Amino acid sequence: MASIAIGYFLREIVTRNTSPAAHVRVPPRAPEGTTVHSSAAAGGADTGRRARVLPLRGVLQGYAWGSPTAIPALLGVPPTGDPVAELWLGTHPVAPGLVETANGVRPAAEFVGALPFLLKLLAADRALSLQVHPDATQAGAGFAADEAAGLALNDPLRRYRDPNHKPELIVALTPFRALAGIRDPARTLAVVTGFGVPALTAAFAPLVTDPRAGASAVLRTLLTMPAAPAKALVDDLVAAARRHVGAPAPTSPADRAEPAGPAGPPDLDGDDLSRAADLVGRLAAAHPGDVGTAAALLLNDVTLAPGEGLFQPARLLHAYVDGLGIEIMAASDNVLRGGLTPKHIDVDELLRILDPTPSDAPVQPPRPLLTGPGGELHRWDVPVVDFALTEAVCTGGALAVGRPTVLLAVDGQVTATITGPDGDPVAGACTPERAVTDGDVDDPPPLTLRRGESALVTAPSDVVLSGHGRVFLAAPGD
Repeated sequence: MASIAIGYFLREIVTRNTSPAAHVRVPPRAPEGTTVHSSAAAGGADTGRRARVLPLRGVLQGYAWGSPTAIPALLGVPPTGDPVAELWLGTHPVAPGLVETANGVRPAAEFVGALPFLLKLLAADRALSLQVHPDATQAGAGFAADEAAGLALNDPLRRYRDPNHKPELIVALTPFRALAGIRDPARTLAVVTGFGVPALTAAFAPLVTDPRAGASAVLRTLLTMPAAPAKALVDDLVAAARRHVGAPAPTSPADRAEPAGPAGPPDLDGDDLSRAADLVGRLAAAHPGDVGTAAALLLNDVTLAPGEGLFQPARLLHAYVDGLGIEIMAASDNVLRGGLTPKHIDVDELLRILDPTPSDAPVQPPRPLLTGPGGELHRWDVPVVDFALTEAVCTGGALAVGRPTVLLAVDGQVTATITGPDGDPVAGACTPERAVTDGDVDDPPPLTLRRGESALVTAPSDVVLSGHGRVFLAAPGD
């Protein structure tokens, strides 16, 4: 049922490929920049109906950086060779999900209003742009300024599409490589010096004189560099990276890098240099000649193990490099780009909202919430109220999972049942095969989800899962 719909949907997007988003029986994606107008909590739509768990159809996005195989494999449909970058599950107006009922499909927002979050499957085959998102105050002021300037929402010079912030959390399903946060300047200087490219060393010199905030000056130097010297710098960096891929760690002082400044960086970590060389090669292949390849060296380069999360708060420079993961974000389109993109880069605005302070990458292991005979619950704690993401690992018995709004099964087969205040299934609950109606029901049926299928809970209600499998659960935050 749901898998057939998703399979048809996938074939449609990858055979037409005329729009970044497509949906079976839904018009193509609206122009980029459509505003998210509100952020109502789940249950915001006043339907007057009892809560039900209904099949949810997501919307696939065919961005060029997407993997042609990862999402089709999870959905259980054959790949076509075209990129499939994301599967959107929510009410975002750019690509709203649909709910299946016995009388046809209907917009999810009719049941739950405008959700404050968007849940995604994300599959990167090559690096996304370097980017930073504003905090709520910056977004509100920036949106008002763009509105006052009369910039259309689809104007390529527009910086703010809505007045909302856009924190994000990615949880790895496979090893997932990402860049996040300004790296310790000493480590960055060691890598830069190790490449032996004079123009690169000169561009990163502000890290020597101002370790705390020099990243902003480095970015300004790189992003405003004239085309010819920028191309020469990137070409020289790529050539140097080829020489250093797989370079062994230095074994003697004579093998180590020369100091980058009066005090000099600590001894070069050979793993840092080899990893940076590999990164440069990947970025240059995906974004030839882009000076963002050099700017990326400012950032922590991490690979998440499956189950680890990476939280992107406001003002943190970051980029995804490759891998498959579950992403949840506040419902906003506000992105300030800083390289690895053909799109407009507003350097002044980027640096105004960027936090240049060095920090570790905000990697988060899951926090155990519950372990019982029915399975386990894990959560990734985030300091925002827009969303909460929980993973349920079901091992056969009943597992109470709280009040989720969107469910996505990534393995196995589980059944979701609405329960009453006493934790028991609602009176008269019946088999999943029973038809779902549009009117009130006295016995909302459970719904069975298989790998790659998703569901919407139409009003805040306690849900119990049973079966064997893994399900990600998205809801507004506390």
